[in-house]
Amino acid sequence: MNDSIKQLLNVQAHDSELDGFRMESAAIPKRVAALKAEIQANKTSLENAKKDLLQFQLAKKQKDLDLETRETAIRKHSGELNAVKTNEAYRALVGEIDKAKQEKSALEDEVLVLMDQIDQANKVWKDKEASAKSIESGLQGQISTWEAKQKEFDALAEKKLAEREGLVAALAAPLRESYERLRQNKRANAVVPIRNGQCTGCHMKVSPNLINEISRGKKLMACESCARIVYLEEEVSKQVSDEASKQHPSIT
Repeated sequence: MNDSIKQLLNVQAHDSELDGFRMESAAIPKRVAALKAEIQANKTSLENAKKDLLQFQLAKKQKDLDLETRETAIRKHSGELNAVKTNEAYRALVGEIDKAKQEKSALEDEVLVLMDQIDQANKVWKDKEASAKSIESGLQGQISTWEAKQKEFDALAEKKLAEREGLVAALAAPLRESYERLRQNKRANAVVPIRNGQCTGCHMKVSPNLINEISRGKKLMACESCARIVYLEEEVSKQVSDEASKQHPSIT
């Protein structure tokens, strides 16, 4: 039975590696998506910086037009002062001129504020623009690296699957079916050693009778608690060691 256990352990080792390659490959699209999202976020940030700059520039342009309108009104009303016939009309024009001057002064303050905002927004945009290409290049490089790794993991998984299929085909049909069923149900190792009187799959104590049956080696035995195929670790390890010694005898 130890030969059957060794066959199963070999298949299980291939399954473990195959699962690892598949898990690594399956995790990569999420990493790539995050990097692509970061690229898009940087592009959006640059676009927003440009929009902010344009908004401030448009606001200043409008203020400049409003300022020109007030200056035109001041000049117009100032020219009209000498043509008025009554004190009432004169006072009205003076009031219009004073109002226009106050509005002009307020607009000039607002233009100064906007000029400062334009300078700051322009600096932010220029800084983002200067770093955008290098940032995107770095992120694209990471994407390429991860995509290359995914292809590598997929190739390793394909190779390991082919090896695994050859090993599984060599198993006796009942043994193959039992292993595949256990692997599907347990989603983990289907073949586990007994260590210190415990099944290392479910960590439950096994009966002395089960250990005796395994030692007899007449048939494969299953854990009484979790139904995994179990074996005595020391016996299989000893057989592997003995076979290695036969293949590589020591020189005396």
